[in-house]
Amino acid sequence: MKTFLCLFLVVPAAHCFQSDDEQVITRTLQFAGEPSSRSILVDNTHGSVTVKVHDAAAVELKAYRRTHYESPAKLREANEDVLLDIREQRNRIEITVDAPWRDRWEGNSYSGYRYYGYEVIFDFELMVPRTVDLYLRTVNDGEIEVEGVRGVFEIKNVNGGVTMKNIVGSGRFTTVNGSLRIDFSENPVDECLFRTVNGKIEVSFQDPLSADLMMKTFNGKAYTDFDVVGIPAMKPAARERRGRTVFKAGDAYAVRAGGGGPKLGFDTLNGSIYILKH
Repeated sequence: MKTFLCLFLVVPAAHCFQSDDEQVITRTLQFAGEPSSRSILVDNTHGSVTVKVHDAAAVELKAYRRTHYESPAKLREANEDVLLDIREQRNRIEITVDAPWRDRWEGNSYSGYRYYGYEVIFDFELMVPRTVDLYLRTVNDGEIEVEGVRGVFEIKNVNGGVTMKNIVGSGRFTTVNGSLRIDFSENPVDECLFRTVNGKIEVSFQDPLSADLMMKTFNGKAYTDFDVVGIPAMKPAARERRGRTVFKAGDAYAVRAGGGGPKLGFDTLNGSIYILKH
């Protein structure tokens, strides 16, 4: 008779949180300055930022705070150390997640969940006036989404995408690991930059479009629905495919749509560029 000995090896997970804590923070925020120069800053580290418009002068903020923690002591630490700093300063509203890893060693120095024993995620939802400048930033675990806003934009994500619908204005729209999807209800009159490293760039404009388009991609192609001509200093090789002009990968090139106009930059390393008609 043969005897088989079965050994079960239990390997602990690399990290295991004991429990979750959830809170919802709501605030009505007011501008004190002129309506023509209002701006909102949201500086997040972990979580999403969603902005939509309403027909009111105030800003309605709803912040969902989720804390994953190893022990009750770590939950207390998280509640003491990770704070939501909200400031109403004349014509500016600033919403910042303040944490131990902020402003150290030239900005953020996040040592990970194992080091702190907790993780705090903020998901922000804002209802804002239709005309307002937006400065939005997040790093991990979330997307940035904006709809219907008119203003100047400084939008930064790192590990997530950026989606903006029916916007009016100009600015910089960037991420690292994610795609950009931007839809203009009126064409920009000032310079814009659309940049990612790992992801596609898809931007829709109204027809007709008059702008100078600066495009750069390495592992991808650039497509446009608009009739364009090469700018002589950087004239690219192009061909037609299914009614669209297609440029070969690995090039940096510039083309002119219509009579030319503001410089619109499109830059991705691993992804394609789509410049579309709305």
